[in-house]
Amino acid sequence: MHGIVTALIGSVIGFGAAQLGQRDFNHLKYEDKSYHNLYRNYALIGAGLGFAVGVGQACVRELKAQRDREEI
Repeated sequence: MHGIVTALIGSVIGFGAAQLGQRDFNHLKYEDKSYHNLYRNYALIGAGLGFAVGVGQACVRELKAQRDREEI
């Protein structure tokens, strides 16, 4: 669950990063064809990184809880 939530947050941050620096959000800053779908790539990269961070965080929490149970 943590991975999905952080993936959504990461995709929003990635989409925001794609839009930074543009004067008009409806017109792309660069005209080359490789930049036309750039916002989608940033959103996917952000979602992937967010998912990795969320899953890693959940694993660390689970390992810590397991260690605490073993100490008792």
